[in-house]
Amino acid sequence: SASGDRALVSRNSIRNFSGDGLRGLGDDSTFEHNYVANCYDVDDNHDDGFQSWSVGEGGVGTGEVRGMTLRGNVIVNYEDADQPLRGPLQGIGCFDGFFVDWVVENNVIVTDHWHGITLLGARNARVVNNTVLDPNGERPGPPWIQIAPHKDGRESDGVVRNNLVTALANEGDGVVEDHNLLIEDPAALFVGPAAPWDLHLLPGSPAIDVGTEDGAPATDLDGIARPQGAGVDVG
Repeated sequence: SASGDRALVSRNSIRNFSGDGLRGLGDDSTFEHNYVANCYDVDDNHDDGFQSWSVGEGGVGTGEVRGMTLRGNVIVNYEDADQPLRGPLQGIGCFDGFFVDWVVENNVIVTDHWHGITLLGARNARVVNNTVLDPNGERPGPPWIQIAPHKDGRESDGVVRNNLVTALANEGDGVVEDHNLLIEDPAALFVGPAAPWDLHLLPGSPAIDVGTEDGAPATDLDGIARPQGAGVDVG
């Protein structure tokens, strides 16, 4: 948990936790290449792989969190389907904006909740080249990517692009949504579509070469340059 500005939280392994795996509340901070797995559902808290919220003069949800970068993080609800006290995990859950000038790219989210990546109250947000997978097809879920208005009704804007995801739930005319691919058959896409999850793309995967270079990160989660073929892969 980092509440100050300009924090760097990088390359940590957070396993076997309850509550939030990562929490970032300060401006101009970066959370990158962290591994968060195995959430234990022990109370009534809504658990998140990553969570943020703003605080202003009117309390929670009345301020701004600016300049956050979430890059190359892997958030996995569970590595073992028989894990005790296994419950739903929200992936990147940010519900009390405004979240201003955020970059959410190259993250992998495997979770059985509706909120795969959710920003409620966002301005100039970029959600690009993420992979969001439902591990079991049960409710709650499937997990979505969503940029939507603030809880008080103020509109959001941003770009949702090149994502490989089980659902999209973006709201508002200010959200640009393009070159995303909905996951229908994980076995046709991924090397390991079940726990312990290897979400590298299979040769011939329909996610290969169908993205756009416009706004795509220069490298993928593994640090490999984009593009490698005729176009940018999604996810």
